[in-house]
Amino acid sequence: MRRPSPAGTRDVAPTSPQTNDDSTATAYLLIPLVTRPSAELPPLQEALRAWVAVVTTSADACVVLDRAGRVAGISPPAAALVNEDPVALVGRRLVGEVFAVVDFSAAAQPIGERAVIPPTQVINANVLSRGLIRLRRADGSTVTVDAVAAPLHTPEGAILGSLTFLSPLPE
Repeated sequence: MRRPSPAGTRDVAPTSPQTNDDSTATAYLLIPLVTRPSAELPPLQEALRAWVAVVTTSADACVVLDRAGRVAGISPPAAALVNEDPVALVGRRLVGEVFAVVDFSAAAQPIGERAVIPPTQVINANVLSRGLIRLRRADGSTVTVDAVAAPLHTPEGAILGSLTFLSPLPE
């Protein structure tokens, strides 16, 4: 069964990730996955690797989570939202370890693990999700992002993780 692809692209069979005849480019795409010791990284299903390869080279702020809510791949613009190196974020839980989610009050109180945000909500509910997220950076400043998330599925239809696009809002 074929899944519909994003608008403007062609349908791709979900059972076989895109391959590239240029082995140099393929090796470059996998660098973020192998720069940390493999014992630290959760095992990725092959279907998730194709999404990670695209996200890690994206000019858009986006992130792929595995089923447990850990970062499987993150684009440089998304990592820049929290002033971090993308490679350092792989394998860490999105809520609490990568994103310090705070409320929208003037005090910007931490929400922590109880935060229900689009990237993790789609994993639990298997639905598309959109919402605003306010993040506190290490320097204490905050940024509000519009997050649009979609679940990722195995060829059999089981939830594999999520793909989220993040758009910073002007302060």
